[in-house]
Amino acid sequence: MAVDFEVMLAADIGGFTRDPLRFVLYAFPWGQGELADFDGPDNWQRDILGLIGEKLKSGASTDDAFKEAIKIAVASGHGIGKSALVAWIILWAMSTCPDTKGVVTANTENQLRTKTWAELAKWHRLCICGHWFDCTATALISKEPGHEKTWRVDSIANRT
Repeated sequence: MAVDFEVMLAADIGGFTRDPLRFVLYAFPWGQGELADFDGPDNWQRDILGLIGEKLKSGASTDDAFKEAIKIAVASGHGIGKSALVAWIILWAMSTCPDTKGVVTANTENQLRTKTWAELAKWHRLCICGHWFDCTATALISKEPGHEKTWRVDSIANRT
């Protein structure tokens, strides 16, 4: 029975390759447990995830869709969900595109470790397909044998 679930899960997740918003709505237990008070992303987060999806559905490459999306500036205070959005995008890319490889940076090592990477660890733990990946202190790595070096995202602090 577990194999059937994994096959169905992989098919479902694969269907979200060009739709990060649907991935986020599907992959996390909205309305339950620690997400009991939430029915999904905030509107501004939905807009950015939707923009990426629209670009991909229009035939843009993943690189082009991300280039367009990262031109969006979010002026805000602390705690509105910027790191959550980054975590969702990382988990969506890793889950739907085999052999995704990337780097996550932040202005300081402390910000990267205590904000961005801590948020990724939280959402990885909540993700329905999080068991496909190991989340270490510095990397999110595929558990697929032979893909440890080709299917991963690493955290590297900006040292400029």
